[in-house]
Amino acid sequence: MPKITFSPMTIKNLKPTDKSIEYFDNSREHGEGAFGLRISPKNKRTWFVMYKGHNSKIMRYTLGVYPALSLKDARKKAGDVMAEVNKGNDPMSSKQTKKTAPTMIDLWAEYKNERARMKQPKAASTIIEEDRRWKNNICPTIGQLKVQDIEPRNITDLLNIVATKTPVSANRLYALLRVVFKVAIQQGWIQIHPMQWLNKPGGSEPPRKRYLSDEEIKTLWPYFDKLRSNPRDILKLGLLTAQRPGEIMSMRWRDIEFKNDIWRQNNTKNGSTNLVPLSPQVKSILLARKPKDIGTIEWVFPSNYNWCKGAVDGRAKSTKDARKDLQEISGVKDWTAHDLRRTARTIMSRLQIKQHVRERVLNHAQGGMLGVYDQYDYFQEKADALNKLAEEIDRILSTP
Repeated sequence: MPKITFSPMTIKNLKPTDKSIEYFDNSREHGEGAFGLRISPKNKRTWFVMYKGHNSKIMRYTLGVYPALSLKDARKKAGDVMAEVNKGNDPMSSKQTKKTAPTMIDLWAEYKNERARMKQPKAASTIIEEDRRWKNNICPTIGQLKVQDIEPRNITDLLNIVATKTPVSANRLYALLRVVFKVAIQQGWIQIHPMQWLNKPGGSEPPRKRYLSDEEIKTLWPYFDKLRSNPRDILKLGLLTAQRPGEIMSMRWRDIEFKNDIWRQNNTKNGSTNLVPLSPQVKSILLARKPKDIGTIEWVFPSNYNWCKGAVDGRAKSTKDARKDLQEISGVKDWTAHDLRRTARTIMSRLQIKQHVRERVLNHAQGGMLGVYDQYDYFQEKADALNKLAEEIDRILSTP
């Protein structure tokens, strides 16, 4: 263990040998630890400092590799380590703790456990969307990082990548990450939320107000029949039932009672069971799709498309491509599947259906005392409203 006076020139001129050799800086004073440089036969140069730990055990703390870590910076780092030792702390113990500290992958697993324990579970469509954002956005960029090492700039970089293409999607990712890091605080993995000063990357979102006029409905409807059966019927049901697109696409045959004209939604966005009355027009669409051997088929809108990308449950996931084609050939632009729900709501208002009935048709959560004390299901009122809605659409389409 030769001792030399460390200087930039001295370090540069040291040569490797056939065995690893360690050099120590002879300018160190008592209490400053043994500051050294280890040179391997392949000329890898590693800075380290040695000190007496608990029970007078000799500990070795690796500082970094030369020349990435210069002599000046290595000296400073060695001084910081020894300052902790002189305070009675053990830097090696802290280093080992950090090695086993949870990563973002661990945090996501804990978040999923927390999500599964919720009293009011999230809708299946929300869970699918969150898992997709983890797989496509979060895991590839910061999944391997320690939770305690995540800084605002890591999150900002991630959000900005998404915001350049889809600002609204970046806002949804922002909201998800805020909730995920709350779990880290609950677990005691971090003390400060890394996003506390970050704003939404996509900016504020004005509420969307798009709905289809009677003339646009009349123009679009014939083009629905030119689509494949899944998007054709999903879009029609969106207008006739006023239900969420994701809930329509996840419709199961076992949830439909043709005898009682009921579609029973068991996994809704607000966590409650929702009974959707079937108007004659909706019932006709579903009966036309009903398979002969219904016991072997689960989904009303089955699909094997994109199974390799995670659509393992074998049902329709989107009408995006169909809507894009429809907008091109029909000339009716700038509308989404959710806008059909808004259109249905607007038509019901025009028909002077009472507001509390309209809200229950849409299965919006009832807040305050109303949500606590009014447990009436309003099924007959919803049935009347949806029958009036279907009849009004028939009138718009001039359907006898």
